[in-house]
This record gives sequence, structure tokens and C-alpha cells, in this order.
Amino acid sequence: MKKNFKTFIKLYTTFILLSAVSYSCCPEQIFQIQSFESLELFELNNQSSQDSATITDEFTLYAKFSENNATAANINFNFITSAFATSCDNDTFLNQLNEGSLIISLDKDFIYDGNTITANSNLAEITEIANNIDFFYDIISVNFLNKFLAKSQFEKQEYTFTLSIETSDNLQFEKQISTTIDL
Repeated sequence: MKKNFKTFIKLYTTFILLSAVSYSCCPEQIFQIQSFESLELFELNNQSSQDSATITDEFTLYAKFSENNATAANINFNFITSAFATSCDNDTFLNQLNEGSLIISLDKDFIYDGNTITANSNLAEITEIANNIDFFYDIISVNFLNKFLAKSQFEKQEYTFTLSIETSDNLQFEKQISTTIDL
């Protein structure tokens, strides 16, 4: 019994030391959103970029933000923290997109569910759109699916989408993209 206990202590100590070494060798990644890189439209059925083309079916408004990332040294021999380490997940995010500040608008009126949605209204407040917005650290994907499009009436003309958002450190971003909608 005493031999088993000593073996257990040696094994446990070995795992703690290995954890301390592996955790302290993990580089810390520091991320910060710095600018609005691109705004694109993709039709969901063919996945090609729609730069000023015509939208005829379900589509995605895809926003990409550029980030600055740097690696920082992370020499850390804190045994209590390292005892719980299971991977090198040392990412630090200096800012993030503020989901509540997202505004998606069109420059012209259209009909939705029998009501006129006036130009420059926030489309992110429409339930069928709000339920299909995906936020990642540096990407926003807004899906305009058939559930929304079936209730919408657009004149066959060019529309300009504007997407604006701010970050948690109060950086303001806005970009526009134009396309013809022919549903």
C-alpha cells in the first residue's frame, strides 16, 4: 500500500511538472480589431462573390475586419494555474465587435410583410434577419434566407447595403456595397 502511494505521488508530481512546463511555453496571442477590411455579397446557392452583380436568390452579407495579432512571451511558472492547463489557449482579445451596435440598412424603401421598410432603417431589428446573424471575432455573416425573402418585395433596381458597427473600445466602422436585387 505504501509503495502504491509513493508511485501515485511520483506520477502526480510528474504530471504537475509537465503541465507547468507545457503551459509556460505556450505563446500568448494578442488580437485587436483595427479596420473594416471588406464587405461582400454571396448568393448561397453558388457561393461566388457578387461584386455589383444581381441578387436572384438567398444571399449572405459578409463583413471581414482586419486584426493585428502579436505573440507575447509567456514565461509563467504559476503551478496552480498550470495544473489546470489542458491546451495552449492563451489568447487575449483587446477589443471585440459590439453586437448591439450593429446597423444594416438599405438606401431605398422596400416592402416587408405588407409594411414599407423605409430607407436607412436598421434591418438587424427584423426577426428573420436577426436570427441569421453570426458573429465571430473578426467576421460578421448576415444571411438573407427564403423565410425573409418570401415576405419581401424589392423593385428591380440597384440597392446599397450599409453595415456599421463599433467595437468595445469605441472604434466605429462602416462600409457599403451595391447590388441589383431581382427576386
